[in-house]
Amino acid sequence: MEQKSFFDLHVHSTLKPYMLSAVDSPWEDYDQATPEERVRRTPKLTQADFTKLLQSGTRVVTLALHPIERFLIAALTTRPVVYALVFRMRLERIRQVLQRNPFTILQQEYNLLLAYQRQPQGPGEIIIVQKAEDIDIALADPNKIAVILSIEGAHALGFEYRGYEFPPIRGFRYDGFLPLDREAIRERLAWASSRGVHMITFLHMVYNHLGTPAKAVELRGPMSILPNPYRSLRGVGGYRGLTGYGVYFIEEAYKQGILIDVKHCDHVTRAQIYEVAQDYQMPVVASHVAASGHALQKRRIRRDKPRHRVKSDGFNPWDINLHDEDLVAISKSGGLIGLIMDERVLAGERLLQSVRSGESHPLEPLFQQIRYIYLTLVRSGISPVQAFETLCIGSDFDGFIDPIDAIPTVREYPTVLYPGLVRFFEEEYSLFHEVGLPPEGLADGFCFLNGVRFWKRFLAQKVAKSRIPYSQPLSPPL
Repeated sequence: MEQKSFFDLHVHSTLKPYMLSAVDSPWEDYDQATPEERVRRTPKLTQADFTKLLQSGTRVVTLALHPIERFLIAALTTRPVVYALVFRMRLERIRQVLQRNPFTILQQEYNLLLAYQRQPQGPGEIIIVQKAEDIDIALADPNKIAVILSIEGAHALGFEYRGYEFPPIRGFRYDGFLPLDREAIRERLAWASSRGVHMITFLHMVYNHLGTPAKAVELRGPMSILPNPYRSLRGVGGYRGLTGYGVYFIEEAYKQGILIDVKHCDHVTRAQIYEVAQDYQMPVVASHVAASGHALQKRRIRRDKPRHRVKSDGFNPWDINLHDEDLVAISKSGGLIGLIMDERVLAGERLLQSVRSGESHPLEPLFQQIRYIYLTLVRSGISPVQAFETLCIGSDFDGFIDPIDAIPTVREYPTVLYPGLVRFFEEEYSLFHEVGLPPEGLADGFCFLNGVRFWKRFLAQKVAKSRIPYSQPLSPPL
């Protein structure tokens, strides 16, 4: 039987080998997890290492480089050793993250990727994609993976939250903050563009002086006493949306051929990004998200709280998820929506309990997302073909997520996800028949073709507009 191919719009294959004390290489197939840990957030398992990607047929991925915001560590502890022990991270790396400007950490993770482009003592190889043809070259060889580079969070380029004091730790010296000005924005985006970065997730957990983020972290019970990173917005007051520098950052990114990913943006920031993207005729991406299950105009929640998700029978209604207006704007831009594999993002707790009890299908949290997003787009006047081609996988594997129990790693794509999707499309074919594909074709589209076609189309347009000859090799490590 021919192995199916898969595409993933958001993985962190280098984050664990860069940060964890137990994983040395992005090719290392690491699994020290118990069965219970394998379906929960744990550092004891690599979910999307390069070896697992090849074995599962996941041949094209958008790999997100991601330095952890140093504010997250500074806000939680003044003892890096505690953080390192709890999360099994390298103590030396935690100290670096706390002291160094995140741009330094970004360069180190990038250099790690370059150092492991070839599998140690094996035939595997990654191709860092610069043009559409690179994807075809990778797919022609069963031992190759096409890697499209992205950066998660503009803080990674040095545009980080600066409204706090570093914890006083003996012997620590802290890098200062990067000046926030247009020249710095141009220079850092040029650095990213010259190294083959094609997409930037504009925000992450913390306010970065470019735009306002959505609340992303649940702190319940005793954990609620910890400083929630969302509190970085206190200094902003009631304002929500892009700052002047944020608008300039997006415009400059588009000029340099870099897409903007709206994951982690609040709904105000997202709406403003859509306007800028329309001016520049650029597609918008939401790389690892889900739908909130309602229109923004019907949103009654003033502040996102854990009980809203816990009491929900279907969706997670938080603002970090896309509202109906977001779904339509992204699809009309010619963009792409990657559905995350984190169960807390995909669904409310009542639906998850139904899944765990066996009352609902193990993949129903994902099925409800596909069903809802597709129907919402079609009912808004978008053609069935375009509506369906807006959707793909955006797992966030190795981003310390709580995955769907049935799909803890990419290994379950061919054994669980694909056959489950075929059965889903067979049973609900009356909803999707206007796409013009059989159930297997619909599963292939969601799992692989939609994402690959999107990137090949965008990269072809980017090369056509660019004055930079793409025959040049990637810049060497710094």
